[in-house]
Amino acid sequence: MRADTMVAVAMLAAAAGCSSMSDTFKTTPGRTERPATDVPWQFVLADGALNNNSSCRTPIVDPRDKATLQLERSDRGYGDYRVPEGRYGVVGTELLRVDCTTGRTVGVVRQ
Repeated sequence: MRADTMVAVAMLAAAAGCSSMSDTFKTTPGRTERPATDVPWQFVLADGALNNNSSCRTPIVDPRDKATLQLERSDRGYGDYRVPEGRYGVVGTELLRVDCTTGRTVGVVRQ
């Protein structure tokens, strides 16, 4: 196994141990339809703070312009968020997957 693969597996295992599950993903946490576009370095909590654990909180905010994202479902430390229409390359019924520990975007997923 390559070192980067082993690190990814270890991170997913750690996140799985301390997540809260509100709904089951239709895809695995690391799998997405495509990359998101024009996303911030990381999303923050509504009060501007960074999330310091793997639980997915709502709402989260784009610190650049305060666009608000609402959590639809979460699993294993990742959250799928509904975004303002036309943002981040998300269209129709798609959602934006975010790593809840880091606030960083994973990609676009189907609802």
